[in-house]
Amino acid sequence: MAERQLKIFLLHGDEYVRRIVRANLELLSHHVELSTDSPAVMQRRCQENPPDVAIIGDKIQSSSVFDVLNSLSRENLCPIVALLQHSDFDRAHRLMEDNVMGVLVEPVNDSDLRTSIYLARRRFEQARRMKRQIDDLEQQLVASQHNTMENGS
Repeated sequence: MAERQLKIFLLHGDEYVRRIVRANLELLSHHVELSTDSPAVMQRRCQENPPDVAIIGDKIQSSSVFDVLNSLSRENLCPIVALLQHSDFDRAHRLMEDNVMGVLVEPVNDSDLRTSIYLARRRFEQARRMKRQIDDLEQQLVASQHNTMENGS
């Protein structure tokens, strides 16, 4: 099954790693619209026009990779894949508190990226559906309580 071309934003502090990841994403026919080492640029661009997937790695300017991942995931704008080094993987439990949808450990290849992107996008859509269901149920509950109060008076 061929995937459509996705718009990808990539944040990583190591230019060499960004080039490798970008090349692998292009092998998958995805379009890397943003490749940066600046968390502020990533955050602003995600808010302005969210990508299909954001991939966020380490060695970034003046921030912890975990702080950036958790900040972006709280905004819930797009699926996010964390790109960690082996030494950071043991601390990955910090990502489970928010909506980070996938975790990869460097080095990565196109097959790793394909799988992680697919799963991140799927989990993101499932989370959005669940949020809509919760909102609908809350509205029904409020309406039901309102009707009960009107009928009881």
